[in-house]
Amino acid sequence: MTVRAMMKTVAVAGGILALAACGSKEDAAKPADAAVTVAEADATEAAADAAAVLPAPAPAGGVLMDAMMGVQVAYLESKLGPARNVSGDERTYEIGGCRVRVHTDDNEVTGYIVPMTQPCSAQAMAALKAFDLPQKLNLTMGEFAISRDNTRFKADCLTLCGNAADPWVYLESEGLRSMPGIRAGAVLVGDATIDASFRIRDAIKAKMGEDYVVDTGFNCTTEFNALALRELKDVRIDEIEVGYTPLGRC
Repeated sequence: MTVRAMMKTVAVAGGILALAACGSKEDAAKPADAAVTVAEADATEAAADAAAVLPAPAPAGGVLMDAMMGVQVAYLESKLGPARNVSGDERTYEIGGCRVRVHTDDNEVTGYIVPMTQPCSAQAMAALKAFDLPQKLNLTMGEFAISRDNTRFKADCLTLCGNAADPWVYLESEGLRSMPGIRAGAVLVGDATIDASFRIRDAIKAKMGEDYVVDTGFNCTTEFNALALRELKDVRIDEIEVGYTPLGRC
């Protein structure tokens, strides 16, 4: 073999060895890449699991009204600042973007009213949880009644309501022992709520007469509960009130 031929053979062999070495390096790198991908997936899954068990964020101001029942107004205002409005025994406070109305008696918090809106979701969910109610903002009167087996239908009025304020219909549920009661309210402004209230009104009027309806005599009896629950079943709740004063003192 000539020198030139020998040099050519050596060059070809060297190239083959180099390619083999490169291939082995790439193969060696693949398991490492796969291991990194699996590790990243595990880390992502672990982070998701951790997020799932984190408690819901506290509302701005760090105060949930369900923990303020029975406290002195001075203590409440040390957490929230002064009331936005005061009308008799009712005070209005801003908690983040949520406007909560608070009932007081002798400077003690005895109840509160929370709108069922997104800005008030933390306050509303805390109240619903305390009474074993479904924790959802679009809670209906029917779902409320199923969860509370002692509900009573009440209404500000069902006819000749005037124009001073929007009337409301309610389901009241008394508390047990030391627990306050809870009331679900729907304002008579949406078509579904108005139509349901008119059907209730007409049925009561047909049986008891118009004067009975005008005088809201239905607030003093449970006779029309089944009728009201049937008609209000799909009506969305607009407010939740804890520690309410019953309507219709009879």
